[in-house]
Amino acid sequence: MSRVMRSYSQPNDVNSSKYWTVLLLILSIFIWVAASSCGSDTSSTRGAKVYGTISVSGSTTMSNLMSIWCRGFSDNYHNTNCVVESFGSSRAPKDLIDGTVDIATMSEPMSDKDMQDFKNTYGYAPLEIKIALDMIAVLVNVENPADCVTIGQLDGIYSNTYLCQGSKDITTWGGLNLVGEWSATPIKIYGRTSTSGTYAVFKKIALCGGTYKTTITELASSRDIVEFVTRDSTSIGYSGAGVLSPSVKALSIADSGNDCYSPIPKYAISKQYPLTRELYLYLKENPSKGMKKVTKKFMDYIFSKPGQEAVAEAGLVALPKDILQKQRQKLSN
Repeated sequence: MSRVMRSYSQPNDVNSSKYWTVLLLILSIFIWVAASSCGSDTSSTRGAKVYGTISVSGSTTMSNLMSIWCRGFSDNYHNTNCVVESFGSSRAPKDLIDGTVDIATMSEPMSDKDMQDFKNTYGYAPLEIKIALDMIAVLVNVENPADCVTIGQLDGIYSNTYLCQGSKDITTWGGLNLVGEWSATPIKIYGRTSTSGTYAVFKKIALCGGTYKTTITELASSRDIVEFVTRDSTSIGYSGAGVLSPSVKALSIADSGNDCYSPIPKYAISKQYPLTRELYLYLKENPSKGMKKVTKKFMDYIFSKPGQEAVAEAGLVALPKDILQKQRQKLSN
């Protein structure tokens, strides 16, 4: 009996080494699993509870902002995805009404007709969220000596109706008081296509609701406008202020008289810059009717600190805090 007891109480060195190796391996695996589930990186754990796709259609002006928001959201919620199409604001209401997208992005308010068509389809109005401020910049080549332009002068350059105060036909740079060789130089005019919300807002403000000249070269995006004005020192165009480059110059604008305001954030917030506008999201889902978790979390991210920092990163202007709070409250009604 004593021999048997010795064989268990005094294992040989090889078996003892294997025993402790296996035990340490098991303990290491247990610690690794516990650390993975309880670690400080909560974004992965939180992201696992939210999944799905956010589909977006609309404004080219807002495409950069939406891309930044989508990347940030997916970094926090790894089982989510964003699909963003930017064919212009005029396309957005149709996609929303057809149910092919969750969110429509627009650089102008949705029309009463589109609002009613949506309501006829779903039984409630789309949820409108103001999301940022944007300025339409009137830009010239960096070599152009022009500095300020009035709304009346813009109307004279771009329209054939001349509805704004002090408007008259302007075809050369002398019409903007440039002298010397510039005086008789024809103005090459660039503008956006009619599917763009920028086209509609510029028409409303700078043309006082008039009609565009047929000699304008229409381009599909703000970036196209910047590129073409960069190539041509005699040209003028308009685009979102957030996409400008060092090769173009944004003109200051005056409603009338001598008070010229440049497209910078403080003049957007004060609305002193005449071509300031609000940017909008329209949601297919309504909080009072029920909202998918992925949509709600996406909107929460937009109103978060990183989401609002993205507004400036995209070259836009954040809304004042009081207006932003009112927009956030719409999601809890």
